[in-house]
Amino acid sequence: MNNDVAIIEEVYDRVLPEVPSSLHRWGRIVWVQDIEVGAKGKFLYYENGVSKVTNLSTITKVIRTLNSVEIHTQCSIYKLRILPGESVQQ
Repeated sequence: MNNDVAIIEEVYDRVLPEVPSSLHRWGRIVWVQDIEVGAKGKFLYYENGVSKVTNLSTITKVIRTLNSVEIHTQCSIYKLRILPGESVQQ
């Protein structure tokens, strides 16, 4: 799963998965990079016209459906909705 464009719909802490966290990330459109178990993936995004990166902790699990992906890292659980037709080709 690389170069897909997605919107972060939810983020939860692994310790308290029922409590929302990182609310400032909710709704952010990101380009997902290096999303595979064992990797330290990243989200690329623009904020105020500046390119930025969110580095993830080691990915422990990835659950992908046709239009969504759930990424479990050592610290957090990210739920993203894939934006159709928005994949970036290298």
